[in-house]
Amino acid sequence: MIKMPLIENATQLPELVGQAGLRHLLITDNLTNGGTTVSKGVMAESIRYAHENGASLDFVIRPRIGQAQYTDTELKIMEADILEAQQLGADGVVMSALGPDNTLDTDGLNNLIAAAGGMTLSFNHDLDTLTETDQTAALDWLAAAGFDRVLTTNFDHLSDRIKLAQDKGLSLVPISSSTSATETFVASAALNYVIEIQK
Repeated sequence: MIKMPLIENATQLPELVGQAGLRHLLITDNLTNGGTTVSKGVMAESIRYAHENGASLDFVIRPRIGQAQYTDTELKIMEADILEAQQLGADGVVMSALGPDNTLDTDGLNNLIAAAGGMTLSFNHDLDTLTETDQTAALDWLAAAGFDRVLTTNFDHLSDRIKLAQDKGLSLVPISSSTSATETFVASAALNYVIEIQK
């Protein structure tokens, strides 16, 4: 099983990349509140260090905490942040956007995808808030739009949901808090990929 650390502080990179030898990490700011986009400076220095040491980095793109129903202005902020990440050499981005009816904001997402310019695309765990029917339709759309992964914090029926995503060409990736109970569950589900929060 591949563990991808989710970190808030870029100063953790030397320990995780240099000492632990991890090769794929995810960085966010404001981790305790669900994560927001890091500054340009953090992004640039993190990418430089990771790439010099053979690691790849994904960044959470989120303009604020709270629900993922973003205004046009917030979507423009996200688009600018994604363009910045792409120009700085980021390997991937994690993003989401929902409409007022709590389904995918496909228009907003199409603009964000265009800004990503070939980076790996992951959809944040906001998909967990959709109804089961809407989640299935969303997975179809995300797969067709070029997403690679969908993050989740919902462990209910996890094995079935992982298979459903795989059938559509996506990887459903749980976010683990690293507690012993969660680690036991993750191991029992025979996962090949998990995001692990680093506190």
